[in-house]
Amino acid sequence: MVKENIFILHSLNADTLKMWANDVIANFENKLQVIAPQFPIRAESRYEKFDEILSKYLEDGTLNEESIVICHSIGNPYFIRFCREHNFSAKAYIAVAPGALYEYPSTRTDYIVEVKKQSYLKQPDFEYGKTMKNVYLFYSDEDDGNLEKFTRFEKDFGAKAFYLKGYYHFDGYHEIKQIPELIDLLNKITK
Repeated sequence: MVKENIFILHSLNADTLKMWANDVIANFENKLQVIAPQFPIRAESRYEKFDEILSKYLEDGTLNEESIVICHSIGNPYFIRFCREHNFSAKAYIAVAPGALYEYPSTRTDYIVEVKKQSYLKQPDFEYGKTMKNVYLFYSDEDDGNLEKFTRFEKDFGAKAFYLKGYYHFDGYHEIKQIPELIDLLNKITK
């Protein structure tokens, strides 16, 4: 039997799991199963490992068409590519501060350059993205000063967007421990 559940796919640093993911778990642990897998982080972050881990959940039916998937930062391009490659569609997909979907100029020279390079979406990913249903976007213009990437995401994925002032990258650096608007949305879309 297919069961509704919530998946949280963390950011490059996995600070998602130490911050607002705990609030999602606390609000829903008595209502739904909340799964928050640990993926390799920082320089070890690779789509292939993400695919390997998430594929196990898909194969055993835990990740299914009734799942609500919340992705933070780099979890977004990985999840979109995963959906295309596995012809998978969740009940709802919530993008929180989607990062590394589009290639933008950067002055960085550290490991993140290579990680981002392998995560940028390709045309088939964007085409598949147009078929995804119930897509939501949470963003803040304080994130990196690049508001265009969020309006582009909203258009490319037909997302219902929520602009939240003062949330930066929804990360541990800024100590974002709760996203009440996310909890409200989850309450509306869960059974």
